[in-house]
Amino acid sequence: MLSSQSMKKGIHPKLNTITVKCACGNTFETNSILERLVTDSCSKCHPFFTGKATFVDAEGRIDKFNRKKNLASQTVKNKNIVKKEENSSNYKQSLKDIFNQTNN
Repeated sequence: MLSSQSMKKGIHPKLNTITVKCACGNTFETNSILERLVTDSCSKCHPFFTGKATFVDAEGRIDKFNRKKNLASQTVKNKNIVKKEENSSNYKQSLKDIFNQTNN
């Protein structure tokens, strides 16, 4: 067993009683080393606790994904256009083309 004499003093953070605020408006008290805490969902509004099948997208993750997806598809399209332009402008004559030009 550890006695209270063996524990170092002054290294432990101060424990505060704080009020947690949820995005739905619910508040509750808890102990934390933080001074304030704001959360996106709590037991009053989270689908697991309420039993309602609601969609939770607090940070806009779907919008962020769709934005990245659209940006990636535009980048691929732009690269394909540039490749087509490069291929058409840097046309190298084949031996067959040179032969046909000299015979005409």
